[in-house]
Amino acid sequence: MLYLSRTREYYADAYSAAATRDPHLLASALTKITYGLSLARRDSEPSGLRAFFIGDPVKAAQDYATLQTRMAKYDLDRDGQLDAYELQKAIEAERWSPWSRANDLLSTHPATYKRILKLEEIEEEIKRSGLPTDAYKFV
Repeated sequence: MLYLSRTREYYADAYSAAATRDPHLLASALTKITYGLSLARRDSEPSGLRAFFIGDPVKAAQDYATLQTRMAKYDLDRDGQLDAYELQKAIEAERWSPWSRANDLLSTHPATYKRILKLEEIEEEIKRSGLPTDAYKFV
């Protein structure tokens, strides 16, 4: 069942890449979500707005701290964005993580680095010969 769920995600990515005609946008969003780079500024601090969170404000503060740590781990030049080199380092870290194999077997979603690599394949195909007639061939 988990395999089917992961496969569904690949199909969803392929469809989104074809529908937007820009797989890079989806890969960029996945990068920001997974590697904690959705925060615009590293020095920003959650303020009194935490009281308006739907979830527990204390948990939100812990999540924020986790994102800060993750961002610092991958954003080597601390500019708030992941360049190609930093993305490659993040992908390598995820690929060779001791938890990666177990996560592959027990997760409902494919590893983010695998999704990003598939999206890069689709992007190269679009650059080379235009939008593929069958975007699902990459699944």
